[in-house]
Amino acid sequence: MLADHSQGRGTPVDSYAAMINNRVVTAGEVLSMYQPIEQQLRDAYDGDELGKKLEEAYKNALNALIDKALILEEFTSEGGNLPDRAVEDYVNNIIHERFNNDRTAFFNALADERMTLEDWKAEMKDRLVVTLMRRREVNDRVVITPGQLRAVYDARIEKYRVPEQVKLRLILIHQGETDSDREAKRAQAVQIRERLKQGEDFAAIAKEVSEGAKASQGGDMGWLEPSSLRPELAQVALQLAPMQYSEVVEAGKEFYIVQVEARKNAALRPFEEVRATIEEELRQEESDRLYDAWTARLRKKFYVRVYEPPS
Repeated sequence: MLADHSQGRGTPVDSYAAMINNRVVTAGEVLSMYQPIEQQLRDAYDGDELGKKLEEAYKNALNALIDKALILEEFTSEGGNLPDRAVEDYVNNIIHERFNNDRTAFFNALADERMTLEDWKAEMKDRLVVTLMRRREVNDRVVITPGQLRAVYDARIEKYRVPEQVKLRLILIHQGETDSDREAKRAQAVQIRERLKQGEDFAAIAKEVSEGAKASQGGDMGWLEPSSLRPELAQVALQLAPMQYSEVVEAGKEFYIVQVEARKNAALRPFEEVRATIEEELRQEESDRLYDAWTARLRKKFYVRVYEPPS
């Protein structure tokens, strides 16, 4: 899509949501940004929690559009002017990336969204202005020093500790519904363990008899932290040496036989291994801080009025 201009049924989309100097943000603009996440929230929440999440999403969309208008006002107040060539290059790049230079597909998309070419170009120009202004006021001002990276590593050291992990295979047998079923299933599990004692391959038996989701993979559960397992299984997994298997373990309504194929001891990831991740996190944190400070200054500099949202 070129832009999202969806409108809620019955919503007064032309009503004012906010005014920034003489720039108007309409309810329709807010809803077009808000609605893509609305259904996701309705699927995930209900009741009072849903109401809070919807209100938060609406406010976030409104604030994003107010920020955009403030940045455009700042550009105008500075006497800013983009060369026509820069705008055309930006527009052509978008057409190339989104439509592979297919002008017919591009104009069909404009028609579907009921946008004129002039309106779309004006919107793209605004986006370019916001991008360039944000680069100047935020991105280009972010400076992260090696000392900061090391300090954050030391301060957040627990974050970089890797807990002990075990590579497991499981044979799972459901207990059934009745006492007689349960005893029969227990006897089956004991018999399976006897086969293991005779030297049969754990993975092969798991493929044959396990009733777990990973039976077709020989019961292979991959690498897991013991804490992610049921307590009964975690206790067993922590006690087994590599390539050992357990007694029959009863947990919930299942019988298990556990094999530990390998284990990794708890370790601390070295600084150089996580340096790039820390730098990325710090850059994002500093970008957010600079952006918030910048837009806060703009809100003081320009007239901003927010209207009650549509019901």
